[in-house]
Amino acid sequence: MSQETVARDGSDVRDRRRHQRYAVDGDAEVMVADGTLLFRGNTVDISLSGCFIETRARLALEPGTPVQMVFRAGHLTLRMSATVRSTRPGSGAGFLFEEMSAYMQAGLEGLIAEMQGRVRPSIG
Repeated sequence: MSQETVARDGSDVRDRRRHQRYAVDGDAEVMVADGTLLFRGNTVDISLSGCFIETRARLALEPGTPVQMVFRAGHLTLRMSATVRSTRPGSGAGFLFEEMSAYMQAGLEGLIAEMQGRVRPSIG
């Protein structure tokens, strides 16, 4: 098993994914819900249930930490709540989206539909 697929708790991330991820190019801002940390990065893959944000920040976030995020991909800007699922200090973090409004859900589904038509699924 590669290091890229192992969460901080040692479990295999691929086994927990509910939806296929797609490569995407977008920017993101993430703020820990209690306001103690804000970082920026690039959204590199996305699914209907989560995303991975690449950043050089040396994140020390525990899995389950709630965050608020804004990310832009193509013509779409999405704002949503999420929780940290895994971190790779100096590389980025994976996030699980929380319940979202019907508007955000439709926007995310539209973005995924675009990605399905233009790019192949992200491996890992």
